Amino acid sequence: MRIATPTEIEEIAWEGPLEPPAVAKAIGKDVRPVAAIGKPEVWESAKALENEVNRVWTPPLSGASFWLVRLACTLRKPASLVDISEVEQALYLRPKNRQAKADSTYAYSLFPDRLTAESKTEFTVNLGPALKFGEAEFNLGGAGATIEYRKVYPVIQSYGAGSPSPYWLFKPHAAHPLEGDQFVYAVLAAQQDAGGIRVSLDLKVTIETGLGPFKFALPDKARANLSFTVPMN
Repeated sequence: MRIATPTEIEEIAWEGPLEPPAVAKAIGKDVRPVAAIGKPEVWESAKALENEVNRVWTPPLSGASFWLVRLACTLRKPASLVDISEVEQALYLRPKNRQAKADSTYAYSLFPDRLTAESKTEFTVNLGPALKFGEAEFNLGGAGATIEYRKVYPVIQSYGAGSPSPYWLFKPHAAHPLEGDQFVYAVLAAQQDAGGIRVSLDLKVTIETGLGPFKFALPDKARANLSFTVPMN
């Protein structure tokens, strides 16, 4: 089975401006980032991962059932001159059977677990026109050295694999801007007594302003559209 990641969200579950924290409300509505969250896509078996991650995936002998889910969101910057500095996309998993243990549902693995972008800079170090070694002096005519410096920036980092509350952090980089569509995948697991998985989506966006960073969250009215259930086979 081959799963191709789309270039844009095909079906939107919720779209609108995010809510600022109380301390930021005096700034005005023009700084609110706008988000669109796609309707999650679920495949019954995580065997669908085989071609996606280019390796054979063998379920552990735990008696659990597994599903592959794809999550999507789109971000648009506010109209004012502020920058989005961080995005957190999260899942909250609970067993459908309320009598089951809380840890009977969890994220088995997350993709990408880490995605990076590389930045390369060159520094020129001037060694000067003359270098003295002991009693001898050498005129090098202003020789210098060029040092290549590379730094790797994480643009997507996942956390919480193996827990019922996994999340991804997105950071901006010229090669991977935060604006536009973002897609991530998770393998969800449920023990037999869970009866399925109740899933809730969450999104938080941090913007930088002249008064400092402010974290925006989903409005309460959005949450009804961002919950779904994965039934057992």
